[in-house]
Amino acid sequence: MIGKTAAKKVCDELNSYFHPGDYDDPAQNGLLVDFAQEIEKVYTATFAGSEVLGQLRARGACDCLLFTHHPRSQREEGREPRSFSEEELAYMKENRISHFSLHLPLDQTGPYSPGVSLARAIGATPYNVFYEENGAVMGLFCTGPWRTVHDIRQTAERTLGHPCSLYQYGDAALQDGKIAIMAGGAGETDIFPLLHREGIRLFFTGVTSPSVDWFTSSHAVARSQEISLMGGTHYSTEKFAPMAMCRYFEERGLPAEFIEETPVFSEL
Repeated sequence: MIGKTAAKKVCDELNSYFHPGDYDDPAQNGLLVDFAQEIEKVYTATFAGSEVLGQLRARGACDCLLFTHHPRSQREEGREPRSFSEEELAYMKENRISHFSLHLPLDQTGPYSPGVSLARAIGATPYNVFYEENGAVMGLFCTGPWRTVHDIRQTAERTLGHPCSLYQYGDAALQDGKIAIMAGGAGETDIFPLLHREGIRLFFTGVTSPSVDWFTSSHAVARSQEISLMGGTHYSTEKFAPMAMCRYFEERGLPAEFIEETPVFSEL
């Protein structure tokens, strides 16, 4: 693209495509920081925090839009996520950087969603959906070429670029290569009987550590249903969505670049 695009036009199209008003989302959605009148480039990221902003500083970013899946920073479990500091906001204002975030509207199963994007990255084929949260359906039943839980673990580690956790609570064999995918995390224990009835024996998600309070009870239920748990961190399982959003912006004439972040390995 040559020249700039009006920021309002970019934001209006995002709202029109993703319909954030359709979801009862506890997270903030939409234009959260409004400092750019015109957009030369979009940077996409999973979270919004100092690590991402530091990379924008290193790139000399200005007259741009930061698009994120989460409106605030990545965090260790037990710590509160943080918003941009006053100093960081001053930097964004000086360099005309706006921030737009979509949480549940992006989670909703679709061509740019974390679940679909993760499935595409590991070579899985979705065939049905499960798990609804405040209007967004985000879980996927998938098939793939894997014979065992160890096969899919190898694929996931190669794709994510780091080790994944594996809590093997059942047979290593996968029925027809079937797995369930939930990018990020899921704390509802009633999904495991559903997976068992579906013939799925591996649940691939982001957060699996039994020391994480909201996921602790899932281990006992998964064990009782003989469902193995595989974790790839919140960030790494969701990052393929903002990566896919680069395609969304580029198809609309805006250069886009994905910003990498550091996974929180204690989530495994």
